[in-house]
Formats: sequence, C-alpha cells, structure tokens
Amino acid sequence: MKRRRLLTLAGMTLLSVAGCITVPKAPDPSEARALRDRAVDALKRAIRFEHAGQVRALGIEVMQSRLGEASLPWIRNALHDPEPGVQFAAILGVGTLQDQRSAHRILTVLDSGDENLRVAALYALHRLGDTRRSAELPALLLRAPSVDVRRNVAMVLGLLGESKAVKLLARAMKDEDDVVRQRALESMAMLGSDDAIRQLTFSASSGLGSQRVWAITTLDQLAMPSLEDTFRYKLVKGEYLDTRLAAARALGTLKNQEGLRLALASLEFNRPKPGMTRDSEEAQIRRVRQLAANALGAIGDARALPALERRLMDQADPWVQIAAADAILEIVGVDRLAAGAFGGTLRGE
Repeated sequence: MKRRRLLTLAGMTLLSVAGCITVPKAPDPSEARALRDRAVDALKRAIRFEHAGQVRALGIEVMQSRLGEASLPWIRNALHDPEPGVQFAAILGVGTLQDQRSAHRILTVLDSGDENLRVAALYALHRLGDTRRSAELPALLLRAPSVDVRRNVAMVLGLLGESKAVKLLARAMKDEDDVVRQRALESMAMLGSDDAIRQLTFSASSGLGSQRVWAITTLDQLAMPSLEDTFRYKLVKGEYLDTRLAAARALGTLKNQEGLRLALASLEFNRPKPGMTRDSEEAQIRRVRQLAANALGAIGDARALPALERRLMDQADPWVQIAAADAILEIVGVDRLAAGAFGGTLRGE
C-alpha cells in the first residue's frame, strides 16, 4: 500500500454519511459461495492482466494469501513473467508456500544479474530449507548500492520470521532512505521487538498523517488487544479518512465492528478534493476504496458482501477489484487444501 498524503474534508463528509448508512442483509450461504467463486475468478484474471505488471503482482500476493496451495499453478506460471516485479512477487509466493517444485526455477534466478530477484530467491530458498547463501542478506541490507534492494531485504527479513534478525534490522535504522527505515521497523515489530512496537504506537498516535496510516497498518498485523483503545480513538478522531479506515481495519482484526458503517460508505467514495493531495482524483478514489475493502474484509461481516460485489464487478479499476476479491475471500473463507474446489463456509455458519 502506497504511503501518501491523505484526505481530510472529504473524510469528514463521509463520516457524517456513514451514520446514515443502512447495513444490508447478508446473502444466504449459497449466494455467498457463488460470490466467493467469482472473487477467485477475478484473481485469476488479475494474474493474467496484460496492461499492468503491478496488477499481476498484486493478484499473486492476494491469491497466495487467500488460496494457499491452491494458488500454486497460477503462481508457478508467473515465475516466467516478462516483468521482474511480477517475478519477484511470484518467487516470494512460492517461497512462502514452500513449493519444492519451484526450487529449480528459483536457483536459475539467483544469479541472473537482477539484484532484487536475487533477494526474493534468497528468501525463497531459505524458506525451502536451503540456507547456504542466506548469509548474503545482511550485506545486501547494509551495503547494497540500490535503495530498492535494501528496501526489499528489510521486508523479507521480517517475512522469514527469525527473531535473531532484529539486531541486524536495527542497524538498518541508520539508513539514509526513509522507506528502508520504515520497512526495517515494520519487520522488527513483526519479529517481536518491543522497542519497534513502541515506536509504531507513538507514530500511530502522534506522527504525520501518512505515518499514522503506515503505523496503524503495521500494528494491525500484530493483532494486539492492548491497542484497541488507540484504534478506537483514531476511528472517531482521526484527522484523515485514510487514518480512520486503517483504524477500522485494525479494529476488525480485533473482532470489533465499529468501523463497519464508515467502511461501507467509503467503498462508494467518489468525491475527491482537487489539489488537496499530490495524487490525482482517480488515485484518491482508488486508495480510499481499497482501504475500505481492506477494512470490510477484516471486520468480517457478511452483510458487507453485496457492496463488495458491486466493486468486484466494476471493471473500471482492477486494483479495487482485487481489494474487493481479497475482502470477499476473507469474509467467506476458503478451504486452502481443496485445490480447484475452493471449499469454505461463512464465518459462524
């Protein structure tokens, strides 16, 4: 998710509108399962999307997260995508799923000359149990000339889940690049660093607008009940709509549905304020709708499915379609072991 300057007056309008939103009736289980299948089809289309590699990469990330091993046939194909960014996402995907069948392709990429793909390959091989070259990651984090490489190493060290990497990541907090420092802090928090969690909590409360969204989104992944009051305050008092939607998502992770109405209203957001951010009006609409879908997925209320279906069927913005598919699958659920069948039930069914 991009870290950008945020909306404010438009958010205040939506906050008032949210109080008037009527939450629709949840679809019956058979309708929900049919919608789940349409969401899966949308992700398959995203991975084959010809016009933007970023769409394909995002589709890979969501498919791997939601469908697990059932996604491997599509992700394996993406290992040969012509765009390095898509290959990067695919390598991370097969590594996360520990797909031994992809080991040979990963090895061929390792010394292909693309340093970012090298980072992804080192991550994937480590996940597959081949740690012979994992020691290359520290040097890449601290001394790689490319800032993109350093950013990617800071990210994958958190994904590896090994707490011994905290000290190394702490050294990366001296990097001259803001994003490297952010990703290092995120990874440290994911690895259980109390200092990192405290810094993120401070940023969530007192940082600049974009920092708040980033901090809340990172803390959301930790699912810490002790932060619920912080998120509730930001849901109501957050200066920007993006901040409130991030708080709605974080509350949803904690089984708190207080952000449901705001997220439903924001899913229909279409009144950007020209000149209020560096983004185009189209980008403002996309970002808000993505955040709203993310929040609805975490909240997990099946009554949000009709609204998410409208966004899923709107082909004008494939990024929002992917966010809607992600949320639908998060709400309805998918049996990760039923490759090709995609079984699952509604929460509580």
